[in-house]
Amino acid sequence: MRKWIVLAGLLALAACGDNGDQITAVDKRPAPETGAAAAVAKLDEAQRNGVLERAVRASGAACPTVAKSERTQVRPGVTGWKAQCDNGTAHLIEIQPDGNATVTSRTH
Repeated sequence: MRKWIVLAGLLALAACGDNGDQITAVDKRPAPETGAAAAVAKLDEAQRNGVLERAVRASGAACPTVAKSERTQVRPGVTGWKAQCDNGTAHLIEIQPDGNATVTSRTH
């Protein structure tokens, strides 16, 4: 009889479980763009390059002209732009919905 009581107790504890081992799914889809970020995405290449050029210059980095720009992930889950300037510098630009830009620069 004692074995049955111990077994019942173990089964009861096992049924309680420990929720510490649960795996939670993380949504890694990029957030939809809104505001100014969405407006820049709709521009043609020449207009977009002009906007990105002004953002880079406003950050204090030298960029005579943005020669090329392309969509890229600027940080996990956030899509922005990679701007290649004609002076050999490259910049990652995240445009906020309110129109402010975060520019991360590098040189060759």
